[in-house]
Amino acid sequence: MAQLTLEERYDEKVAAHMLEFGNQMPGLQQYLGVSLVRIEAGRLWAEADLSSQEPTPSGNLHGGVIAAVLDHVTGAVVYPVIPAGHWGATTELKINYLAPVAPGLLRAEASVLGMTKRSAVVRGEAYVGDRLVAAAQGTITIVAPRVTQAVSS
Repeated sequence: MAQLTLEERYDEKVAAHMLEFGNQMPGLQQYLGVSLVRIEAGRLWAEADLSSQEPTPSGNLHGGVIAAVLDHVTGAVVYPVIPAGHWGATTELKINYLAPVAPGLLRAEASVLGMTKRSAVVRGEAYVGDRLVAAAQGTITIVAPRVTQAVSS
């Protein structure tokens, strides 16, 4: 049995919902000023307004800030291509920092490199202007909803 392509798995309604309401969800992404900009089958573009983040004594942002943005976008990119009711959990994320990042606008892109029913391998990139400042690759575990069984007495 052939596996579905990302285009065949893609749910445009989920993507539209993410763009409309996902940017209003409270949590770390709101704290970091992350906004989803565009979504396609297996691809996602976002921006993070990091201008309010406190820099380190060297004037740059802590790498954990960049890691959090990349973790968010590499996890979010799977939602339009996984079954309804499922969710994604980052189980591994490796980041290469390529250049220091000062407070300001960070652009991020994420893509699904490969996917099965249970996991996806994803890639994320962070940019300041046109300069690649960090690259990430990770694994997202796809978790099915739990089925609760009625307790018989």
